[in-house]
Amino acid sequence: MRGADSHPRRRRGSRPCGGRHPSEGGRHGTPVPAPLATAGDRFLLARLRLMISTPALRARHLDNHYALQQAILDALGDEVTDPDTAFRARAAAGACLAAMHTALVRWAEDDGRTELPHLIAQALVAAFGADAVDIGPVG
Repeated sequence: MRGADSHPRRRRGSRPCGGRHPSEGGRHGTPVPAPLATAGDRFLLARLRLMISTPALRARHLDNHYALQQAILDALGDEVTDPDTAFRARAAAGACLAAMHTALVRWAEDDGRTELPHLIAQALVAAFGADAVDIGPVG
């Protein structure tokens, strides 16, 4: 009987990705920097690197953005009653998703050294202006 954490096609103790765990770095064994203290951060960074480096995954990511834009419009329901309002809502949702994507790619390219919330705020300010983003108290 296999344990709960075993994989049916992998021997116990073996690792995917050429002997290293995905959280240990990119294709060339680039280590994940120390600031990524949580396993979740390391896993997210490894997934982002894989998505960035794989054309089919990048395409799927964009397809997911399109579906999420539609889900946002659907969630707005009665608030989006005419084509002009729907257009503006779709554009705003797309801009938010693009800002998030841009921040995540920059975070991955920076090996997770820059604080992700800071990058997200910077991307949203670039897209919508400083008045549109509440970055909290300064100093």
